[in-house]
Amino acid sequence: MKFAGLPDNLPITDVGATFVPLLAAVILSYREQGRGGVTRLLARVFDFSRIQRKRWYLPILFLMPALYLLTYAAMRAFDLTVPAHWNITFFTPLLLLVFFVAAAGEELGYMGYAIDPMQARWSALAAALIIGTLHAFWHYPSMIGLGQAPALMAWGTLSTISLRVLMVWLYSNCGRSVFAAVLFHAISNTGRSIFPGGRASFEAHDAAIGYSIITIAAVVVIFLWGSKSLAKYRY
Repeated sequence: MKFAGLPDNLPITDVGATFVPLLAAVILSYREQGRGGVTRLLARVFDFSRIQRKRWYLPILFLMPALYLLTYAAMRAFDLTVPAHWNITFFTPLLLLVFFVAAAGEELGYMGYAIDPMQARWSALAAALIIGTLHAFWHYPSMIGLGQAPALMAWGTLSTISLRVLMVWLYSNCGRSVFAAVLFHAISNTGRSIFPGGRASFEAHDAAIGYSIITIAAVVVIFLWGSKSLAKYRY
């Protein structure tokens, strides 16, 4: 079942994938710290004051648009069928707001509650891979319901894990700001929706070009910032 009229005709199973992490984090925070814990968790949606080094707004705001532009250039270079114009309309800011709310539902659970103890127990990269894999599995019912090919599902899984690596990288370098992860996540989803021809065009040929570019970006981040914390620049 899909919600017609919402971005990408949002499958109902993705609504669960969006808000179940938040619900779980609220319940656990209440059990551990009471109402104060829940209030502090929810407040982290707008914890932008944690981002002390303002230059990190550059990757938060522009990394995914740059990767989408690179994807578009690569698709054109390979003579793949892709429209010439981007789908940027008057409603794009509203679309970003919708995706921001949805991203908050996920990231309050993943980044607001789960990531810190997982990093302390293992490493930033290990935590990102675990959360990214679970996040990808949440979307399998909608992938299957939409009739996606196995190759597209595989590329989508790899991309979801890679995006989680990028989010943990930003979170770790932005004073553990959940807002940074939420905004990055929302921009990522918005960028795919306004891609020339929409999501269907972006996912042409099993989305191998776009998702491989995102994966390469994650690999570069791991190499340059290290797997332990994703926050110690190699050079």
